[in-house]
Amino acid sequence: MLGRGFLFGVAVGCVLGVYIAPHLGRPTAEMGLLSGSNFRQSNIASAVPEKGTWPTDEQAKVQLFELSNWDISKHGNGSKVIINRCIRIAGTEIACELAAHLKWIEGETRIEAVFQEEGGDWKMIAAKNR
Repeated sequence: MLGRGFLFGVAVGCVLGVYIAPHLGRPTAEMGLLSGSNFRQSNIASAVPEKGTWPTDEQAKVQLFELSNWDISKHGNGSKVIINRCIRIAGTEIACELAAHLKWIEGETRIEAVFQEEGGDWKMIAAKNR
């Protein structure tokens, strides 16, 4: 049979476990965690490129028409594309959220697009309607 010492140890272990378990998921104020949080913030800041480095709205419009095989000479005059925001996803690639007012579609269309920088110019390599 089980001795008193063993049963006492199990009881103390259960009490300690119930007390300690809720505190295990909480962050502590250790230097490692603080420096890690600063590191994550600096990565986020570097992932958002300055607006001057994004493709222009006109470049985005031309690239969207080219990627989609739409005739820009036929529908380009009444269409407008605006880049709302971008985030760097790789060394030379950025993902952008576009608002498109296309001549043949009533209302605004939201588009997510990926641009790749090629020699100082931007080329749209993928686009998806949201």
